[in-house]
Amino acid sequence: MSNDNKDTNRKKGGRPKANAVSRKSKTVGVCFSEHELYAIRHRATKAKLPVSVYCHDAILNGVIKEPLKKEELDLLRNLSNMGNNLNQLAKSAKFLSTKRLENEALPLLDAIKTIINKLSDDWKNSKREKL
Repeated sequence: MSNDNKDTNRKKGGRPKANAVSRKSKTVGVCFSEHELYAIRHRATKAKLPVSVYCHDAILNGVIKEPLKKEELDLLRNLSNMGNNLNQLAKSAKFLSTKRLENEALPLLDAIKTIINKLSDDWKNSKREKL
């Protein structure tokens, strides 16, 4: 009888069981290419987290917005083209007269300002959904 009494009074060892709310018992399989997995491992290492914890946190806390609209992509492409034109003007500035350089650069700069202002206004007041 004394043996039974010892067993019931003794505390069990080990970690206590988690409650049903905080228990993580479901898994989701995700496939990555070699390059993607390497990038995820690198980011997890930089964050000093295991890969599984990094992915878990990134999925739950990450912000995914809907893609850019076609008009916004077109504006960005135009902005890139204008930047290239401005770069070419800057390279050829030593060969152009000051008046000709001004005549070519000012309209280009005004167009660039217009596009940047439009994009920044659209993105500041963005109605894009967070998915």
